[in-house]
Amino acid sequence: MAEITAAKVKELRDRTGAGMMDCKDALKAVDGDFDEAIVYLRKKMGNKLENREGRTTAEGVVATHLSGSIAAIIELNSETDFVARSDDFKALAQEIAQQVAANGGESAEAILEQDSVATPGATLRVRLEDVFTRLREKIVFKRFARVDAGANGAVATYIHIPSGNKIGVVVELSAESAEVAASDAVQTLGKELAMQIAAARPRYLNRSDVPAEIVATERDIAITQAQNEGRPEAAIEKIAEGRLRKYYEESVLLDQAYLRDPKKTVAQVVKETASGLTVKSYTRYEVGEQSKPAASAE
Repeated sequence: MAEITAAKVKELRDRTGAGMMDCKDALKAVDGDFDEAIVYLRKKMGNKLENREGRTTAEGVVATHLSGSIAAIIELNSETDFVARSDDFKALAQEIAQQVAANGGESAEAILEQDSVATPGATLRVRLEDVFTRLREKIVFKRFARVDAGANGAVATYIHIPSGNKIGVVVELSAESAEVAASDAVQTLGKELAMQIAAARPRYLNRSDVPAEIVATERDIAITQAQNEGRPEAAIEKIAEGRLRKYYEESVLLDQAYLRDPKKTVAQVVKETASGLTVKSYTRYEVGEQSKPAASAE
């Protein structure tokens, strides 16, 4: 039997919102397996379970840079929100985003060794250490992504300013021609989708992107919930399929209701905007999401 520590119980409570005893019982039931404990709680508590997945803990900002059909998004972390809100810190984040858009790179460490595009005569590492010297707080260049949509593509970026620049999105569209990609309709749709992705937090672009094991787990949870609710056995499979469909509508971008017109799905709006138009990719960053820090000064 795995040891069920108070720290592990607290972490499960923070992730799910379930009561301390419920979390402890769940961990005991699955011999301490954290992911299985979440599934156990979802089966037991159904809609009573609060969804706290993806909540953030670190401080910092997300920054984007857009140049024609090329866009970059980066996350820069700090120890306190006070530093994250400073002009020096935000300017550094923007400089790194501009660097990524201009040159790309294999890793955050490699990018920091490049000569700064925005500050000639200094590498990005020198710039980062300079800001660290003024702010006296650890700074981490955590992650980045770069998109080149090409001649027939369109790319849009969005930073959610009310969040303190802690949420950012890059979305890439592919059209049948450069003229269509540059049209007002496609450019506007790109901006609207970037805002939707920031707000609605899709986990996948298409249904086909959802791993088979996730689909199986969601179906199993739905069946167990229906049984726990005392639903007729003959109706359980249909109920489970309905709840799985709802999962897709919440988790898959193209299945989500379009925020500007909830009577239509995102897929319908994309199809109506231009013939042959597709959403090729998106990247959504939120400060504090779990991933290994890449490069830092301290």
